[in-house]
Amino acid sequence: MRHARDVLDAVMRELPRRARSELGRRVAALDALYLRRTLPDPFAHDRQWRADLWWRRRLSSAWEGG
Repeated sequence: MRHARDVLDAVMRELPRRARSELGRRVAALDALYLRRTLPDPFAHDRQWRADLWWRRRLSSAWEGG
């Protein structure tokens, strides 16, 4: 999931405003689902993730591929 969300983030930055808005609404629904199914990573500050990529600061189970 993390890689897919990274790609979506990159794509959304390049889209025109209208398309970005439409895709953003769909991604927001998926983000909300991901937030409900994961936990905050208490060690995120020690990892190499970028601070602005909130999905990189979540703990998940194997259902998303690890």
